[in-house]
Amino acid sequence: MIINRSILSIVVLAFLLVGCGINREPLQIGGKQSPEDRIVAELIAELAEAEGIPVQRRIGLGGSRITMEALKRGEIDLYPEYTGSGLALLGLAQPPDADSGSAIGLLRNRYSPLGLSWSEPLGFESRPGLVMLRERARALGIRSYSDLAKHSNRLTLGVDSEFRERPVDGLGPLIRRNGMDFNGILEVPTGERSELSEKLMDGEIDIAQIHSADPRIEIFDLHMLEDDHEFFPRHDAAIVYREDVLQRYPALENILAKLEGAIGDAQIKALSRRVSLRGEDPREVVRGELIRLGLIDGELGAKDRQALSLAVSLSANADGEAGTVLRQLRRSFPTSNVNLVRSPDPLGAVADGSVRLALVSAPAFFSPGSVDPATGQPSLRQGFETVALVGTSFLHAFALNPDIDTLTGAASIATGPVGSSGFRAAESLINGLELSAELKPVSGDTPGALADALLESGADVAILMQPIGNSSALALLQRGLSLIEVDNWVQSNNRIVFPYLQPARIKPSDYARFVAGQRDDAELAGFIRPVETLATQLVLAGPANVDEVRLASQGPAASFVPRALPLTDQVVERINSATGKPEAIYPVLPQARALAPRLPKPPEALNPSPAASFLSVFAIALLVWIAFLVIMKPRKAN
Repeated sequence: MIINRSILSIVVLAFLLVGCGINREPLQIGGKQSPEDRIVAELIAELAEAEGIPVQRRIGLGGSRITMEALKRGEIDLYPEYTGSGLALLGLAQPPDADSGSAIGLLRNRYSPLGLSWSEPLGFESRPGLVMLRERARALGIRSYSDLAKHSNRLTLGVDSEFRERPVDGLGPLIRRNGMDFNGILEVPTGERSELSEKLMDGEIDIAQIHSADPRIEIFDLHMLEDDHEFFPRHDAAIVYREDVLQRYPALENILAKLEGAIGDAQIKALSRRVSLRGEDPREVVRGELIRLGLIDGELGAKDRQALSLAVSLSANADGEAGTVLRQLRRSFPTSNVNLVRSPDPLGAVADGSVRLALVSAPAFFSPGSVDPATGQPSLRQGFETVALVGTSFLHAFALNPDIDTLTGAASIATGPVGSSGFRAAESLINGLELSAELKPVSGDTPGALADALLESGADVAILMQPIGNSSALALLQRGLSLIEVDNWVQSNNRIVFPYLQPARIKPSDYARFVAGQRDDAELAGFIRPVETLATQLVLAGPANVDEVRLASQGPAASFVPRALPLTDQVVERINSATGKPEAIYPVLPQARALAPRLPKPPEALNPSPAASFLSVFAIALLVWIAFLVIMKPRKAN
């Protein structure tokens, strides 16, 4: 009887402890599918685990309707949501200029009967919108939704399936509010919304649905159209949660309080960029950020220098060759971190190990000013090798001074930053034509900013070495600047000393597709006839093998030992397979081993092994015996 009483006491004590609040049911953290939503959900999860709260992640459920339904049913306890989406789920909307505080108050009031509440705003906004390639929008004169409506009947729009279905702030209401009538609508699953920007870059669609926090807007220099009819309300990020979860885990209230206004627009874009463009895991990104800020304990891992990142010039078109190469690399190396990095000297970024590849024109490999006695050409910048040919760059020489119509009359020449392709090409031009002009390098964070810097340089001439359609060159052309001819390059021995610069011609028709639809054709008044100039190859470059790095003629300062690992033959072959190979790379440029011509295999030696010889003799003898039997077969008597 005493034993039975002891067992009964233990059972009663267990029930009492459970009733006193010992609850190990995990906190169910949900989240939608965008990088921003995943990042915020992981942020809450990491902070909760640091407080000893057991967590179960259910991140990436779907769109707002699905995730909100999961919250109502108790399948999740909280998830990141936006004020505009929260109101739209109730069939409500506020003006775009409404303050976030009034939206949160309204949301709390309307969601309270459902047993749900909203945290204070987190500090960033991610409002839906429509984007176009900047040059495409400029060519058609589209800046706003009203402008888009005038051209929509010949354009294709890309949206995700959730946006197409939303009855308050989705595709249907957007079209009706703005009087749009698109020629075609391409729909992708909500979880594949990021593919819309890829399709936009590839020209499959003309307009893409996007959110303002998406880092692709800045990386790819996209133009977000003005919502001039105020269709979309503010979309401030917050946490919507079940009210009873604070009773289960009181420490969660302190976590939500810490997050109030803690994540700014710049910060969420930086983190989202690592997830969406570099392919990093959201959980690792958040954990590393929290460790860096000292909010949780842990150790930061070493920087991944072997990510297949690509450095491009500050004036490179993100929607041109740079964007094309970036997409090709991502498709060919889906498990690698492939990111676009802008640099004043892309080869310099390879030298310091911050990237593995650089998109440069051939002059970037050389340092004009001295001649290598072994080659009779400018010294090579040591430690680099070409791994693929991408296209062609053209020298654009603009007359900034209206009184200058030849290069020989220029006292100063403005160009891109020191080390850039344009700077190296300008050096070659000064040396080859024996000009007395002073070289004035300038810089700009974007193609437009570089064009402004060239104009403000005070120089007589500006030089760019870029593919046809480059935004900086187009901006100067559209401001009425004239192109100066380079028609005396073949004189002397320039084609021997500078074989990477070849005579070429630029025609007004080459730029026609970049200015199609412009209402003012006079914007290219300075470019009305073909211009003689120079062209060179646009290539991908990487670090050379250490055993192939030699000291340059200018001494140790002109060379380096690569910090990033050289690309393997297999990687080089995959890059060439992805980018294509329109022609061979200039022989004067150092090339990866995998690009060397493959010699035909010599014929097999005629001295097989004894076993092979025996089998061959046996087979021949067998054939002879069979033939003998057929020939000597007795004939039947008549």
